[in-house]
Amino acid sequence: MRVEQDNDGRRIYVRQSWLNDALMCPERARLLAEFPESRRENDSALMGTAVHAGIEQVLNSEVQPDDIGDFCVGWFRSKQAQLRDEGKDVFVTNTDPKNWDTHIASMAEAWVRDIYPHVPLGGQTEVKFEVKVAESEVQGYKEIPYDLYFEGTADYVHRSGLWDWKTAARKYYEAEKQSQNIQSAVYAAALTSLGMVDYAVNFNFGVMIRNASSTGQIVNVTRTERHSAWVIEQTISLVNSILLARTHLTSNQRWVMNDQHHLCSERWCPVWSKCKGSFMSDTTTDTEVSNG
Repeated sequence: MRVEQDNDGRRIYVRQSWLNDALMCPERARLLAEFPESRRENDSALMGTAVHAGIEQVLNSEVQPDDIGDFCVGWFRSKQAQLRDEGKDVFVTNTDPKNWDTHIASMAEAWVRDIYPHVPLGGQTEVKFEVKVAESEVQGYKEIPYDLYFEGTADYVHRSGLWDWKTAARKYYEAEKQSQNIQSAVYAAALTSLGMVDYAVNFNFGVMIRNASSTGQIVNVTRTERHSAWVIEQTISLVNSILLARTHLTSNQRWVMNDQHHLCSERWCPVWSKCKGSFMSDTTTDTEVSNG
């Protein structure tokens, strides 16, 4: 959540990734905002980013589909070298570093084989947006109204729908994504406001399984005006609660903490040591999560 104030009023910007964090554990969201240097490049995320880079190049006709594996591996290794020049390295989660190249190439080739033939051409890649979606105010918080904005970057936008590329440890379940996914509702609200797609919005997850023999999967969900209205209502409720908390808590006092989820661990939460990790060691299992 980002707050800006000027003579034109107060604007609050929310990204779907922050919204996911804050709904899962408000303290995680607070600590990540307070200590942005805690964010680290873990292997799962960086492999996913490498595959994203290759997909963008193919869709923009800058890399041939047959060359995507080599391109993605090269991108990953270049980023790793850059991190080392900065005195950092890729944080290892569940994947043996000796398998990184194989997994990256396999996921990229799975996208070309299983997903690319179904992607409508002529769309736009990496579409950044910053869209006002509501006006609200918080009684008790100086009673100043604010404008709520959604911001982010859509992987691929076509008049027929939205596409988001995911690398994951396991396949997605369509019913679960249809009922629970926040990202698709946020993106639908923003990009319909920009006139780039129309309701009902087809939101497509292009999923690549993270292993040496990857397969691709397309999972489609539908987002309507009602989904957009709900996620905006949900966001306003969360933002108002946080703004009120800020009036009564000092900057270092904790927000609500939730450790009842699989990302509460040293492996998956970069601010673990500043929270639950300061009380106990990590006992989390080998659960993996998706990227993006």
